[in-house]
Parts: sequence; C-alpha cells; structure tokens
Amino acid sequence: MRRAAALVLLAAALSGPGAGARSCPALSLGCKCAAERAKAGGGPGAPRRRVVCSGGGLPAPPEPRLLPEGTVTLLLSNNKITVLENGSFFGLRALEKLDLKNNLISTVQPGAFLGLPELKRLDLSNNRIGCLSASVFQGLPNLLRLNMSGNIFSSLPPGVFDELPSLKVVDFATEYLTCDCNLRWVLPWARERLAQISERTACAFPRQLRGIALRGARDGQLRCAGAPELHTHHLIPSLRQVVFQGDRLPFQCTATYLDNSTQIRWFHNREPVEEDEQTGIIVEESLIHDCTFITSELILSNIHVSANGEWECAVSTSQGNVSKKVEIVVLETSASYCPAERVTNNRGDFRWPRTLAGITAYQPCLQHPFAAGPAGAGSAGEKQAWRRCDRTGRWEEGDYSHCLYTNDITRVLYTFVLMPINASNALTLAHQLRVYTAEAANFSDMVDVLYVAQMIEKFIGYVDQIKQLTDVIVEMASNIMLVDDHILWMSQKEEKACSSIVRSLERIAAHTLGSNSQHMAVNSRNIAFEAYVVKPESYVGLSCVAFQRREGVPPGRPPLAEPGAEPMPDQQLRLRCTTGRPNVSLTSFHIKNSIALASIQLPPSLFASPVPAMPGADCKLQLLVFRNGKLFCSTGNSSRLADDGKRRSVATPVIYAGTYGCGVGNLSEPVAVSLRHPGEGTDPVAAYWNFEVLGGMGGWSAEGCQLAAREPNVTSLHCRHLSNVAVLMELSGFPSEAQGAAEVLHPAMYTCTAVLLLCLFTTIITYIVHHGTILIPRKGWHMLLNLCFHIAMTAAVFAGGITLTGYRAVCQAVGIILHYSSLSTLLWMAVKARVLYKEVTWKAPQQPDGDTSQAAPRPMLRFYLIAGGIPLIICGITAAVNIQNYHDNNPYCWLVWRPSLGAFYVPVAFILLVTWIYFLCAGLSLQCRPSHRKDIPEPLEPPPRLGGTSDLLTDSGSISVTLHSGPPCPEGDGVYSLRVQFWALVATHALYVALWTFGAMAVSQRWYLNIVFSCLYGVTAVALGLFIFVHHCLRRRDVLSSWFSCCPSYRNALPMQAYVHPGLGPEDGSQVFIGCDPDAARSGASSSSSPSSAGSAGGRCKLTNLQVAQSQADARPAPCPEPDPADGKPVRHTSNLHGRRSHRGRTKPCRDGKHHRLKMLRGPSDHPSSESGSLHNSHSESYPSGRTSPASGGRAGPRAAQDGEGVPSPSEGSDGGRRVPDFAEARRRSGSRDNLRPGGSAEREAKRRSYPLNVGSHNGGLKGSKYDINLASADSVAGMKTGLWKSETTV
Repeated sequence: MRRAAALVLLAAALSGPGAGARSCPALSLGCKCAAERAKAGGGPGAPRRRVVCSGGGLPAPPEPRLLPEGTVTLLLSNNKITVLENGSFFGLRALEKLDLKNNLISTVQPGAFLGLPELKRLDLSNNRIGCLSASVFQGLPNLLRLNMSGNIFSSLPPGVFDELPSLKVVDFATEYLTCDCNLRWVLPWARERLAQISERTACAFPRQLRGIALRGARDGQLRCAGAPELHTHHLIPSLRQVVFQGDRLPFQCTATYLDNSTQIRWFHNREPVEEDEQTGIIVEESLIHDCTFITSELILSNIHVSANGEWECAVSTSQGNVSKKVEIVVLETSASYCPAERVTNNRGDFRWPRTLAGITAYQPCLQHPFAAGPAGAGSAGEKQAWRRCDRTGRWEEGDYSHCLYTNDITRVLYTFVLMPINASNALTLAHQLRVYTAEAANFSDMVDVLYVAQMIEKFIGYVDQIKQLTDVIVEMASNIMLVDDHILWMSQKEEKACSSIVRSLERIAAHTLGSNSQHMAVNSRNIAFEAYVVKPESYVGLSCVAFQRREGVPPGRPPLAEPGAEPMPDQQLRLRCTTGRPNVSLTSFHIKNSIALASIQLPPSLFASPVPAMPGADCKLQLLVFRNGKLFCSTGNSSRLADDGKRRSVATPVIYAGTYGCGVGNLSEPVAVSLRHPGEGTDPVAAYWNFEVLGGMGGWSAEGCQLAAREPNVTSLHCRHLSNVAVLMELSGFPSEAQGAAEVLHPAMYTCTAVLLLCLFTTIITYIVHHGTILIPRKGWHMLLNLCFHIAMTAAVFAGGITLTGYRAVCQAVGIILHYSSLSTLLWMAVKARVLYKEVTWKAPQQPDGDTSQAAPRPMLRFYLIAGGIPLIICGITAAVNIQNYHDNNPYCWLVWRPSLGAFYVPVAFILLVTWIYFLCAGLSLQCRPSHRKDIPEPLEPPPRLGGTSDLLTDSGSISVTLHSGPPCPEGDGVYSLRVQFWALVATHALYVALWTFGAMAVSQRWYLNIVFSCLYGVTAVALGLFIFVHHCLRRRDVLSSWFSCCPSYRNALPMQAYVHPGLGPEDGSQVFIGCDPDAARSGASSSSSPSSAGSAGGRCKLTNLQVAQSQADARPAPCPEPDPADGKPVRHTSNLHGRRSHRGRTKPCRDGKHHRLKMLRGPSDHPSSESGSLHNSHSESYPSGRTSPASGGRAGPRAAQDGEGVPSPSEGSDGGRRVPDFAEARRRSGSRDNLRPGGSAEREAKRRSYPLNVGSHNGGLKGSKYDINLASADSVAGMKTGLWKSETTV
C-alpha cells in the first residue's frame, strides 16, 4: 500500500507541465531535485541529480524507477520510514550517498541495499535498529563510510561488516552499547581492515568502562565476568503492593535481550511459578522486540491469601542470572497489626512502627563513618535492617546483619577477624587481642565470643612456630570464662564457639611439644595448662593437683571466686604433677597457704594397649583444669544425658587429660579424679563432656564414669577414658559460686557504724524538733542537717550493701547511692567552708546617707543546687553511659577503676582542693584579726530574742515582755564563735575523709590489712559521731534547755522570778519573764513565737507592776556596739535566729525603742474584746513613749540618724537581710496623729497608767524614761492575723 501511494504521487508529478517538472517527478511530494556538479576530471556523460525528500513524512522509500536518472544523492532523513525491504533502492546504480537518519526504521531486511554498487556513504543513525547481520549490507562493495549511531542495539554480531570490503570509517555509538566479550572481535577487525572506529563510539556498559572510546579499550577489558549487567531490566509494579483477596494484579517484566539463551522466568517465594488458570495464575509467552528487549507478563486474576510474599522476575542468560522482586501483601476482611516496638541491640537502636500484618518493615542502620562493619554490597546509605510482621500480627525476628556494630569492643574484635594473620604478625595481634579480652566481663553480644573463638582457632596454627602464643591463647580463653553465662550459651548455640575454644586448647600440646620442648606449663586466672613428652615404655604413672594460694581469700569467702571476680596473681590456677602414684588428698594438701581444687591420677597401665606402640616413640600428654564449667554449655535437649535436661549443673572444676601421638585403648585401671565444690549439692553425677552428642553441640554423658567417694566439699570419681571430667549436681538449695556476695564485713564496722548513725540521727531529730529554740542561723541549720544526713546515708549504705555483689541490680543501686552521697557530703562541707570564710571576712557595705535599707536575702536553693545537683548530674551521666560501670564484677559494689577516675576521684580532688583553700583563707583571716576582737567574750548561753514576740501569753501562762532598742545586728551562731566553728568544721572534714579512706581500704585489702583498716574505720566512725553529737548538742546550752523543757518535773521546779538577760539592756530588745528560771527564760525568749516551744519558759509566770518595775531597775542597758574605729569594721554580735517556720523569717531585727509605741490592750470600756479575751488596740492611737513624745520630739531626729549609721548587712546566703524601718518617717506619722488630739493626751496617759497589769483581765504597758515594753508581736503591725486558737485574733 505504501509503495502504491508513492507510485500514485510520482505519476501525478510526471503528468505535470513543463520540462523541469518532468526532470524531477517527486516535486509534488515535497522532494526537490537539483543538478549536482560533475566530479573533477570526469568526462561528459549523463547528468548528475540530487534529490532531497527530507521531512516529508514518507512512510517508505520512493520507488527507484520514479526517481530521475543520474540520481547520485538521495536524502530521506526525518521521515516516518519503518522498514527497509529487500531491493528498496534497486536500480539506482549511480547513487553515491544515501541519508536515512532520524526515521523510525526498526527492521532492515537482508538485501535492502542491493543494486547500489556505487554507494559510498550510508547514514542510518537515530533509528530503532536492533537486529543486524552481514546479509543486511549485501551489494555495497564500494561503501566507505557507515554511520549507525543512535540505534538501540547493544552489541554487533561477529562478521556483520564482512560484505563491506571497502569500509574505512564506521560509527555505531548507542546508549546501550555494551563493551564486553561479544564486542572483542571489533578491535582485531579494525586493525586488519585498516578501518577507523569513530571517536564517538564509546562504551555505555559496564559501568567501569562507561565513556571510554571503544577504539581506546584494551582487549583485556572486554570480558564477560560475573552476572550480566543489563541495560534494561524493569518490573512493573516495582514497589510493594497491598491488595485485597480476590483482586486482579498484572505484572510485566522487561529486560535486555542478549542472545537466544535469554529467558524470563517467574518465582513466588523462590518457588517457580507455573500457569494455573484454576488458581488464577496466567503466564504469557515472552516477546522479543527488535532483537533488543524481551518482555514477559504474569497475571494474578483472582488473588488468594497464599499469594503473600515475594514475586520474582528472573532473567537467565548464558552469562548468568539477574532478578527483580516485588512484595505482595494480601489483606483479608479483618486485618491485624503488629504494635510499635523498640529494639536495642549491638547493631543500634531501632524503633519499629505499627505495621500491618504481612508487611516487612525497614529501618535505616545507624552509620559510624569511622567504624568497621560487615562488608556488604551497596553504599552505606542503602544498608537497612528489616523485620516482618506475620499474618497473626506478631513481629518475627529481625535481620540486622547489614548494620554496623555500635559497641566499641565488638567493632574492634570484628576488625581483628578481618586482619590477615601470618607468622610475622601473629604474636603482636594475639597480645593486642588479649588486652581486649581482659574486659570480657563487659561483652554484651554473642558475636564477641564468636570473634575471639575464630581468632584463637587461627592462632593455634602458628603455635608450632611461635611458642609464646601458647601463653596468650590460654589467657584469652581464661578471660572468655568471665563472660556472662547466657552470652556464652548463645554463642555455643549459634556457632559452637565454646566448643571451638576448648578443642583449640586441647590441640596445643600436639603443635608445641617436640624434641626441643619436652615440657610446657601455663597458669592463668581460670585455666591451668600442663603438657609433657612421655615415653610409654618408661611411664610409671602421673598424679597432678590443681591448686591456688590462700592469700587474698578472707575468712568466710569460698575458695572458688565468683565468675566475674578478678583473682589476685597468687589466686591463679596452678598444676603440680609428680610421677608414680602418690596418695593425693584435697583436704590435706601439703603446700602451705594453698588450697587444692582438683586432682587426677593417671594409672601406670595408661599406655598398655592391645597394639603396643613403636619402641622409642614419643607420646604427648596434656592436662587442662578449668575453674568452672562455663565453657561447657549444653544447648540441646539433654533430658537423657547426665545433666537430666539441665536439672543438674557443673558444681566443680573441670579437669581434662589427653594423649597425642600414641594410642590409648580401654583402660584396665580407671583414672581417679577428685574435685572440690563450694557447698553440698544434691543428686551428684560423675560425667564427661562428649562433643558428638546433640547434633555436634556437645553434652555431659555419664557413660564410663562413676562416683567413688564423697567427703565434705570433695567428691571423688573414676573414669574409664580420658576426657573433660566434672561432677554435676542439682544446685538449687545450696550456695553456688556467687556465694561470695554474702560476704560480711568485720563486726567492728557494723557496731561502730551503728554508733555513728545513732549520734547523727539524734542530732538531726533534735535540730528538727527544737529548731525554734536553738540559736543557729537558718543557713547553718540547713547545712548541718544536710551534712549529717549525707554522712549517715554514706555510712549506712556502705555497711549494709558494699558486699552485695551477688545481686546485680541491688549492687548497682548501692554503687550509685555511695557515689552520690560521697560527693554530696564533700560538697556540703565545701559550701559550709565558703560561708564560714565569708562571715570571717565580712565588711559592712557603704550606704548613702539616709539609706538604711539592706539587700534582699539570697535564697538557700543555690546551696542545694551545688551540693545536691552536681552529684546527681555526675551520677546520672555515669549511669547513662554504662550502668555496668557500677559493680561490673568487682568484689564490692562500687565503680570500676577506669570510669571512677573521671566520675569520682577527679571531682573529689577538685572539691578537696577548693575546700582546703577556703580553710586556709579562713584560718589566716582568723589569725590576723585584732586581739581586742578576739577577746570579745562569746556567751555560752543564748541571748534574748531581738524582736517582737508572736503571743503575749505562752502555753504555760507566762507573759513575754520585749524591750526594743538598738540597730539590727548581723546574724550568726548564738553559742559558738567563728573560731570554734572553723575548727569544728576542719575536724569534721578530716574525720570524714579518714572514714571514707579506711572504709575503702577495709573492703579492698585482704588478710590482716582488712582487719587493721576495719578497726581504723570503726574508731574513726565512733570519733566522728561523738564529735558531731557533743559539739552540736551536748555543749550547747540552748539544746540542753530544749531537751530539759520537755520534762514536766523540770518546768514545775522552777521558782517564780522576773528575769532580764544580763548581757543586754532594754534598748537591745530584751524580754522580761516573770516567775521563770533564767535558763528557761532564755529559751522562752527565743521561742515565744514558736508553738513548739510554748512551754519552754518553764512553769507559770505572772507579771505584776512591782515585778516589772523591779526588773527594769535591775536591767542594765547594753546596746549593740558601734563600729570599731581601729579597723572600720562593726563588731558582729550574735542574733537570735528562730521562730515559727510559717513566718516570713525566722529572725526579727533589733529595733529602736523610740519608734515603737507601748502596745496597750484596752479594757472593755474602750473596745470590745475577742472571744479569747484579747483586747484590740490600734497602733495609731497608742501614745508615744517619753523619748518620742511631742515634748521630746526635738531630739528624735538626731537620734534616728545615729541609729542608722551603724547598720551592717548580714552574711551572704542568710535570711537576716530585713528592711529596717524608716524611723524618721515613723516619727513624722506618729507626730501628726498625736497632734490631732493634743488636749486629751495627758488625760489618756494618766488613764493608761492607772490600769493594772493583770493577765486575767487587762493587759497594760509599762513605760519608762529609757525604754518601752512592747507586749505585741512585731508582726501585728502588718495587720490582723489569726492566732494559735480558732477564735483568737491578733492585731
């Protein structure tokens, strides 16, 4: 049809008018004809024509007979030609150039270019040609240039250019060109024909040759190795498909067609798929496109639940197979989910999301750019872990093998496995590996054991060349016995790692002993090795004993150390062998200070076999002793074996004997073995380890072994063969090797710790219960209680838990608490030293004239953040990094050595340095103080309360009268001077450091040193407890008064008297107590505002006018001293710092009596009384005292100025920083109020003086010329408050 259409178009062109049209018949098709110049030197002849039919959309080449004669150039580019049939250009014998580029040509039939003998240039570029053969280019003997670039073929068959003998330049670059063995023929052909391959002909595949010009490639690079690299391989759909049961799902797989061997096959879960219309599986036949692509289709027309899983499209070729997979998830009507789960292992921390049942979830691996990991294909970013959620909604075991190890030890061990080993580096690598196995107790993954077992097996091959390897191998195997039992069990179950280690040790003698080495012995913490070269004809028997030194084993600890314990050098296992048959007894071992753990006696008839050995032949005899049975893990069903399904366990050491180089038949005499065990078990069985049972996993077998005798802690047995022998017992109900955790300290430590705790808690309870009556600053109160509490916590936890190593969780908790309390105690001492230094060096701040305000008090929270927060941070970080740092197989519950350097000892050194610097500075400051300041007497009795009282009537019925006067005094301890406080703190600090040191030495040292340091610890504990109790309780009069006030007989025995503290006068805010003992009055003065000390005044006190006047006459004023002009520093007097906790502060400032009125509680005639009988009094209606009355108002201003000049500021951190009232403002206000009633002032004054001071009815105030008596609380100025009783109201 296409040829007929072309003929019709050309016929129409020929019928057109004009000679020009007849000479170019294809004009109507868009073709153009033109004359072409003749060749140089050519004679006259037929005209040369050039026909251009480009871009005309021709579906086929024009009929040759319709083209003008003499056509030498035919341009057919940019058309829609798809097929070149046989003889498409036949008859164009003069044609020299044919251009067919940019068409849709996919098929070129053989002989398509026949009849073109003069063709020199052929351009077939940018088409879809995939199949080429030599027959395609028939009839082109003079072709010089051929361009086939831009097509879709990936290779050229050999001989494709055989029909082109004149070819000089060829270009066949394509985007799929594969430079492999199939193109290797091109290079020799080009060299032989002197043809030139275009520079643009470059390789696209494989990847390593991409972009390289084919003519520049070497023959060796053009090879076919491994799986083929296909330029096209697609599976549609390519992503996971989630479908419902009964749906239809088609698959299409397209791949590169290499040759006739290329096929596509389908697999489901690695099983081949066959067409089955009944189940809805339809497999279409494969289709080949243009000799380049092959396509296959699979249709699932009725999906069933069984279609779950992976569907695979596999392309098989003569070079290999390549496949693509896609996962199908079939949902039923009710789908289930796997819950979100977090998995943490040695490969990383993986958070698996909530996943639909049947789906496989993927998580990226945590990459370590500088870490070694398992080698795998693909880049690091492609490594993923996967985990499948099964149909029931449960997670299956995940695959983390592509992820790197997160544990440093595991990564290092894996690096060792990857290293090549030879005779030159074996010893060096072995020593390096031994260093890492020393931390075997920290192994957390079974692969750690697997890698060490692999390395030991490699090293065994070099022990015959390097004798020193034996020591290293034995020590590494000994270190592996420190690994946790469960990890060893998993490594045995995974790859028989434990059996591999044991068998490697058993082969040492076979490789090492010889003519130059007749004997070898190696000792280690858990394994003893001994080997001999024996001549069978001269053998007379051999007896060996495994023992260890007694040194380092304290009384009460079993000789078998716990698995994680670090034996001392003298506690290593040793073997001592003697010839003959001596009588060996484990209970009466003759070596001094040693304990025998196992013995073996090999009979003289050991080598008496039915087939005698060759005379003069050497036999190698090897013995091994394992401290326990941790390397003999039974992983299978051992119910028929000696351990009876793991009901029994290895309770003794394991001893081994074996021979090499000589045959040992059935023994006529048994091998006698004696083994020690730490306690009495039940149901003992003699057994040997059989490597062949349970599928090669190994297990304990009782065949050929039987018990011979039993003694306390020793069992003897006889065996008829040589192997690893042990005694198995039922261990439940008797102490195991972990019995060391029950070790107790020296009795003196418990007794003396109890005395220390009694003193500390007595002090703590006293200061909490009587805090309102003890003259100590709030700051000092907090520091003392915290210091005593943390010392008590350290001592109690140390004595009660330092040896609980058998309980890992408890032991770790003990280590963390000791770590925290030790640091916190030292920090509280440092804080107290700093506060003491501040008080010693305190100076009064310079304040502007008229400004008597003081800075706001700084909170106590900062002290808690320092002394409590810093230890919490350090302990938290240490535990978060590795909780195993606490205990971690130490013989006591404390930090292991390396982490403790940075987490404890360095911080402690810094804290001690800071504390001692403060001690030094404070001591020098005290030493340099002027003598007149040092000689100021410090009263040993508490001074009176400097401030108002909360209640007029105490619980005991006494009346508290406060005398206000003087400026505020800085707060401090009410009993001890700064010098006494300094030396007390230094003594406490020294005793605590000594206590901690002696305690640490007592648990870490052995034998007699343990007893010495235990006694020193006890003496220090008692000294510290008694010192704190005596200094802070017994030597304080306020504490003693608080204790005695609790006794009713002590209160009732007090006489009735008025008491004013002799040290301070009325202007200092003294209180008058009537009918009280002086000591009780002192206590009452300090506790009148505290309900807890309401009865501390002792007895019932009644106040009368006569008694008050008498107390006024007896009292002598002693105002707060003015600043010393010699050094410019005010003398700091102690202040009474106590009161109810519910108040704003526990202290009240000393106030000038001139600016406080006498609080008169008026009778019923003036104001109604409250329910409790207390009378309300308005502060504005109170008359001024004699010194602040209008008559004396002219002297008030200067006096106030003088009082304000000497106001010092309190020491840092105290709560004594109170705002001093503005006395001038107070006088101005009171004066203005008094001037409103000038006429009645004298009358009201006389009326007030006439009231009797009767407790039962009216409460009056006593005025004097020098001071006021204030019967109201200082807090009453602020407003109305509810008192101690329900109906009481205080103004």
